[in-house]
Amino acid sequence: MSEANSETIAEPATATLQFRDVTFFGSGETSLRMQNFSASIGSGELVEVSLDRNHDPRDLASAILGLEPLDSGTILFMGGDWLGKDYDRHFRMRSQIGRVFAGSAWVQNLTVRDNLVLSQVHHGVLETDVESEIGKWMQRLSGDQVDLVGRALSNRPSIVEPSLLQICQLIRAVSGRPRLLILERPLQFVFVARFKDFVSVIDELRSNGTAVLFFAGDRDDHSLSFAQPVTHWRIINNRLTSEGAN
Repeated sequence: MSEANSETIAEPATATLQFRDVTFFGSGETSLRMQNFSASIGSGELVEVSLDRNHDPRDLASAILGLEPLDSGTILFMGGDWLGKDYDRHFRMRSQIGRVFAGSAWVQNLTVRDNLVLSQVHHGVLETDVESEIGKWMQRLSGDQVDLVGRALSNRPSIVEPSLLQICQLIRAVSGRPRLLILERPLQFVFVARFKDFVSVIDELRSNGTAVLFFAGDRDDHSLSFAQPVTHWRIINNRLTSEGAN
C-alpha cells in the first residue's frame, strides 16, 4: 500500500469485531481458514487482507456474520456472539453490518433498486430513508457514471454491466452507515477512476466509527491510500494470521 494521506483517524477505543481463539476451515478447498486465531478490529480501524486469485473469503465472511459454524472459538460483534437461538438479537446485529460479496449477491427476479431497498426495509429502515441513502451514495461512488448507475437500478441484475453492478453493491453495503463493513474484492470490475471515490467514502465512514475488514483483490487495490490506522493481516497456506501485522 502506498503512503497514507495526511488525514489521520483517531486510534480505535472499542473492539467492533473480535476473534477469540477461532479455528475455522470453511467448506471449500480455497476457503480462507483460521487456526487458533485471535485478533480484533476497533472502531474506525481498517484491516486489509491481500488475496491471491485462488483465495475465497466468502465462507469466512459468512462466519463473521454468524451464518457459518466455527470449528472452535468465538466471534464477537459489538460484544455479542452468534451462539444460541436468540434470532432477534442476531437479526439486529446483522442490520449493522454491510457486506460486498465476492460472488453472487442479488435476487435475480427483482430490479437492482428493489434489491437495495428490500435489504434495508427488511431491517426496519423506512423506504423514504433508504431512497435518500441510495441517492446520496450513488452520487458519491459513481462519478461520471452516475446516470448509468441510475438507469441500472431499474434493471434486473443479470442485464447490468458488471462495473455498474459492482458500484450498486458498494452503495448497498455503505447505506445506513454500518458499524462494520466486510468488503470481499470490492473493486473487482470497477473502473480505476472510481477508486478515489471509494477511498473517500470508506474513510468518511471510518471517521464516524465504522470498522472495515477489506479483503483486497489482485488488481490495484494495494495502491489505495486510506487514512490511518490501517493494519495488514497475512495469509499463509490459506490461513489468516495477524502475526507481524502492521
